[in-house]
Parts: sequence; C-alpha cells; structure tokens
Amino acid sequence: MSHTVYISAVIHAPLARVWPLFRDFNGLAGWHPGIAQSRLEEGGRHDAVGSVRYLTLKPSGFVREQLLMLDDPGTALRYSIIETDLPMRDYIAGVTLRPVTEGDTTLVQWWADFRVEDGADLQAVAAAVGQGVFAAGLAALDEKLRG
Repeated sequence: MSHTVYISAVIHAPLARVWPLFRDFNGLAGWHPGIAQSRLEEGGRHDAVGSVRYLTLKPSGFVREQLLMLDDPGTALRYSIIETDLPMRDYIAGVTLRPVTEGDTTLVQWWADFRVEDGADLQAVAAAVGQGVFAAGLAALDEKLRG
C-alpha cells in the first residue's frame, strides 16, 4: 500500500529567488541541512530530465534520485528514488512553487508517494520524510533566503 506525505510552507522570498534553488537538481546540498553531499552521475546535468543525483545523507545513508520532469513555466519538478538504503520503495516526489502576491513570498508544496518495506514502521518513515526532509529543508531554505 502506498502512502503520501505532503508538506507546504511559505518561503519569505520572491518566486524568482526560490525556483532556481529547486530547479538545480544538483544544488540541494547548498541549502538542505540533511544533505552532506550531492553529485550528478556520469552524463547528468543539473537541469536535464533523466539525470541522476547521488545524495549522501546526514548522519548516514544515501539516495539515488532521477529527475522525471522539470517544468519552468509551471515552476514544478518531479523526481523518483531509484536506489536507497532507506526502507522505502516506489518513491515518487514532486515540488510545486507558486507566487504569493501579498508580501512577494513563495508557497512551496512538496509531496512524496511511496511504499515501505515489509516490517518497516510506516509512521516513522513518513515522519522522517515529511518532517526530517521536507519541513526541515523548507525551514532552512526560508532562513537562507530571508537574509
């Protein structure tokens, strides 16, 4: 059975400053506190559908993610996890950005749909993704762009 995690947050910066940080598929380590290192695999580009990034996680772990869709006019992207040591399978995630006209801020919506391996604690995995990855990343991004 698949499970969906959805997190949204307002980033206190205009869309034009927020979107480049998401659309750079190799840029997550520059602002996300949970990512130790990011590298594109051979032949990959930071903005090319099909590219694969290898993320080394803090304090441990890794994910290999593939960019499935990059929609500049719609300020949205989608990616999948193709390999990980975390207890998740069939993981597809997406990010959509929308301008908030009052105050020139940006609404970021980040979601993931996945299954957990047999024996894994769904609630713990869902919390790790929702709070540990999405919410923590958006809080750090907001902090970075407020300056």
